Parts: sequence; C-alpha cells; structure tokens
Amino acid sequence: MTTIMNSRLAHLGVPAVFHSEIAARQAPRFHILLHLTIILASVAAAVGAIVAWSRYIASTALAAATAAQAVLYDSDIGAESLGLIFTALFAAGWLCGASTWRRGSEGARNGWSADLIREPAKNKTITDWLWRQMIRRYVSTAISADDFLDRLGSGVVRDLRYATLGAFVLTVALGAALPARLSYATATEIAELPVLPLARGTVRPIATASSVASGCPKLPRDGNTLVYRLQFADGTEANLGSWNSLAGTRLAALEAIAGRLPASAIRIRFANAIGSAPLSADCLKDFASEGGVDGLVRLSRLLSLTDVERKGLTGSP
Repeated sequence: MTTIMNSRLAHLGVPAVFHSEIAARQAPRFHILLHLTIILASVAAAVGAIVAWSRYIASTALAAATAAQAVLYDSDIGAESLGLIFTALFAAGWLCGASTWRRGSEGARNGWSADLIREPAKNKTITDWLWRQMIRRYVSTAISADDFLDRLGSGVVRDLRYATLGAFVLTVALGAALPARLSYATATEIAELPVLPLARGTVRPIATASSVASGCPKLPRDGNTLVYRLQFADGTEANLGSWNSLAGTRLAALEAIAGRLPASAIRIRFANAIGSAPLSADCLKDFASEGGVDGLVRLSRLLSLTDVERKGLTGSP
C-alpha cells in the first residue's frame, strides 16, 4: 500500500522527502461526508441564486409594466445569470473551504493528505492535472511535509477566492454585453430596459415599425406558438406574440398595438429554418379561445389570413 501511495504522490509531483509523512496520515472521520456537504452547499447556493434572480427579474418586469400602464410585458434573465451561477458556486466553495481549513490544523492536514493519495474515480486526467498545477506552485517554498500541506490548503482557499472575484467580473461583463432585461409594450411604444445599469435601454414607437412577421405554427419543441414579431429599421425586433398580457387578453393587447402600426409596415408570414408550417389550425384554435366566440375571426384578422391560407391550414380541421 505504501508503494502505491508513494507512486501516486510522485505522479502528482510531491517531493519524495515528503512522501512518508503524508502517506502515514489517516483520513479524518467523515471526510467524504464533508466533501459531499461542500458540493451540495455549492450547488444549493447556485440554484438558490438563479431562482432568486429569476423571481427578481419577473417581479421587476411586472412592476415596470404596471407603472407604464403597458398592455404586454416580458423579461429575460440575461447572460449574467451564467456568471451568477459560477460566482455562487465558487463563493460557496471558498466560504466552505475557509471555514474548514485552518493553518496548523492536524485535521486539515489529514484531509489534504487523503485527497492527494486517493485516486479519482472519474476525470482522472483533468483532476491530476489540476493537482499537479497546485502542487508545483506551492511545493517550491515548503520546508516540511506539514508546511507543504498548510501551503496547499491555504492556496486552494485563495484560488477559490480569486475564482469568485473572477466570476463576479465575468457577471458584470456579461451584464453589459447581454443584460437581463425587462420589456413592455403600451399601445404606442415598446420599451426594452436593462435590469441593472450596465447597458442602455431602448424605447421604440410602434408607429416606426417597418414590418411585422406573423404566424401561428405548431413547433416541434414549443408546441403552439403565436408569432407577432415587429421589426424596425435598425434591425431590432420584438416578438409580442410570446409576451404576457398585463390586463385583459393577449389577443386584445395585440389588436390595440396592430391599430398603431403604420400603413407602410410590410406584412410577412412567419418562417423558420426547420420548415415548420407558418399556420396551424390547432394553434389558431388554441389562441383564439382567448377572444371568446369571435376569437377565431379576430385572430385571423390580426394575422391577415388569406382564403388560400385558410384552406391550406395544417392540423385538425
């Protein structure tokens, strides 16, 4: 067993002079349980952070739409949510590591010894590479096996702290490039605003829309999907068909907005790369149900259905 341990330590780059002292240490009680606790705490922190962020974005969008007396609203948690996940993961690991590691603690030294000696069950190449990088950084100044284990423990905690700060910087950068946003549409304009002051918002009058792409397909992944995408001369667009209605029905809100579109706006039928039919009878019936007995007539008028399109509808008759 000692030979196997020494081989493992040599493989990771631990100086031979430290092998016997490290191999002689026993793993502390509940060491595996401690690792699992740290992992679960990190995952719980990341999940909690993204859930809290999503709820905050949704409530902020609703409050902004209500204040603006909007008819439709939407929200997006943005790319900074990815950075938030990593920040929470690293922060939880850093705090857990800082609370369990103590310089000069025999329990901490025993734990690091056990981690060094244990062969990883999965991802051995990556795990061993990470171990070698850390060992190479801290072994050169170590004067004893105990000092080496202390430096290794403090270094890992420090690295997690730097990783937390790096993930936070990434979050800010993503928030500036692809921010979480809240969007709402009144009868006269569409506003898209960043939740955090890291990017600029836009407000576009509906009367300046250059075209509207509409349809009601049954998509493979999303099912029945109402498309009412306003496109503007600057290349931006807003698919109001997928937004939430604030008061009343989505159909009524879209009818109010359609009444503000300029006569010059080009009507385009929805199309996508996978070749889904732009109109489906199932989809039309689904969304027309919002409008009551004349819902289908109103939705057909909103989407500018032609007689040819009505005859060629896909889905149930």
